[in-house]
Amino acid sequence: MPVATGSETLDSILDGGLPAERTVLVTGGPGTGKSTLAMQFLQAGLDAGEDCLFISTEQTFAELTDAFADFAFDLDHENLTVTSVHATPGETVEGDEGRELTLETLEGGQMLGGDYSAPFESKYITRYLERFAPADRVVLDSVSGLSAIGEDQDVFRRTLLDFIRLLNDEFGATAIFTAEESQPGLMQDDVKTVAASDAVQFNTHGVLRLWRENVGGDYHRFVEVVKMRGVDHDTRVHEVSFTHEGIRVSPRLRTHPGEFVPSDHMSTGIPGLDHLMGGGIVTGGTLLLEHDGRASPHSILTNLMTQAVEEGMALTIVPPVELPPKRLRSIIDERIGDMETMLADDRLFLVDFANIWENTKRNVFKPQEHDTDNPASVFRTIDDRRGDQPMFSALNVEAQLPVLDEDELKQIRFWEEENLFREDDTSMYLFNPATLDDGLAAFYENGAWQTLKTWLTDNGLQYIELQKSPSGYMGSTRLVEYVEDEPYMRVQQPPGAGSTVATMDGDGGDL
Repeated sequence: MPVATGSETLDSILDGGLPAERTVLVTGGPGTGKSTLAMQFLQAGLDAGEDCLFISTEQTFAELTDAFADFAFDLDHENLTVTSVHATPGETVEGDEGRELTLETLEGGQMLGGDYSAPFESKYITRYLERFAPADRVVLDSVSGLSAIGEDQDVFRRTLLDFIRLLNDEFGATAIFTAEESQPGLMQDDVKTVAASDAVQFNTHGVLRLWRENVGGDYHRFVEVVKMRGVDHDTRVHEVSFTHEGIRVSPRLRTHPGEFVPSDHMSTGIPGLDHLMGGGIVTGGTLLLEHDGRASPHSILTNLMTQAVEEGMALTIVPPVELPPKRLRSIIDERIGDMETMLADDRLFLVDFANIWENTKRNVFKPQEHDTDNPASVFRTIDDRRGDQPMFSALNVEAQLPVLDEDELKQIRFWEEENLFREDDTSMYLFNPATLDDGLAAFYENGAWQTLKTWLTDNGLQYIELQKSPSGYMGSTRLVEYVEDEPYMRVQQPPGAGSTVATMDGDGGDL
C-alpha cells in the first residue's frame, strides 16, 4: 500500500505514493523545498493518526519552528517526535588524550551525560535512535550532517545503509532522507569532496530531485522522480511552488479536462501508443508525425492504415518518397488488403507527387505529370469517388515539394480542411523537420490536433514523444521496440497504464 506524501499530484506521479517501509532520497540545492516536502510528508502521517519522527542534523527545534512558521505544520503534535544528532568536538570515555568528534543533540545535550559523550560513530547513533522505535514515518534532514561519520565514501554508504535498515526493518517506517545535490568538481582543502546525495542514492529505494532554473527571466522550482524501484512512476518534470500546506506540484493535468476532450478516437493498432495518446488519433482530427530521418515512421503508418480499413474507411495516400512502389504495394497486400482491388473499388487513392508510379491504374494520380491533375482537382475527384466512406488520409509533406512551393502547400492544406475533410475523416501528415523550412514545419505543427515525434539516439534506441494533444501523456517520452509478431511494434506504456513488471505493451506495427 503506497504511503501518501501530502501532495495529491506527487502521489499521482508515484502511482499512489511512496513505497511503504522503504527509504526515499530527496535531493536538491538550497531553497528548493527539500525540508518542506519532508515535513509535509510527516504532516500527512500526523493527519492520518500515525507516529512520526523528525531527525535533524542541521537545525534545532527552535530553528525548525522558525523555518516552518509560514506553513500549516504542527510541530507540537502529540504524535510527532523531533530530535537531532550532531557532531561536535569533545571528550569521550573511550577517547585518548585530546578532543575528538562526539555525538550530541543540537541543543547541546550529551548522550552519556556528565562530562563525556559518545563518539560520533554509527553504533552510538544507532543506539540513540533505537529509543524512538517504532514509528510509521521518519525524516532524516539531512544526511549531509552525518558525513563526518565515515572516513571515505564506502564507509559513509555502509553507515547509511545500516540506518536505512534500522528505520525500515526495525522501526517499520517509511522514511525520507534529504541531501544537498551533488556539485561536480567541488573541492575542500584541495581535496575533491563527495556529496552525501552521491553516497546515499544507491542505497535508497527511490530518488526525488528538486532544483531551480530560469524560465523566461523568472526562477521556477521543479521536481522529477529520478528512480523509484518497482513503481510505475511518471518520468516527466513537474513544477513546484510553495503554499500554506507545503509544496504544490503542478500541473495535475497536462491536457484539457474531460469536457474539452473529444470522446471518439481511432486506434493506432499499437496499445502502448494508444495509451500514450489518450486513446489514439482523435477522430475527425489531424495527426502530425515528425521523424528525424533515421527512426522509421512507416510502422506507425502501416498500423494506422490497417486500423482505418478495418473501420470501413477509404485511404488516401501521398506515399513517402523513400517507399518505392514495389515496397508499398507489398506492404498493402500483406497487411491491409489487395491493392489492385482496393484501387478498383475506390477504397484506395494514391497521389503520386514524386512521379514514380505508373499512371495505368484507376485512382493513381500524378499532379506533376498532367496539368489537369492539379492537387485541388485530384482531391475533388477522390472526394467524389469515395462516396459515403469516411476517409483516412496519410500525406507525406516532402513528397509534395516537387510540385508545390511553400505557399501552395499552405493553400492546399487550408483547402483540404475546408472542402475535402468531413466530420468523420481523419488525417495524418508526416515529415522530417530537417527537410523543411522552419516556417513551413511550424505551419503544420500549429495546424495539427496531435503531434508525435520519433527519433533514433546515437546508441540505436528509438523513442517517441507526444508533444501536442487534447488528451494523453503530454511530454512523455517512451521507448519503441520492434517484435516478430503483428503488429510488429511495441511502445513502452506510459506511467500508470501498464504492469510495473512489463511496461512494454504487447503489440505494434512494421513496414
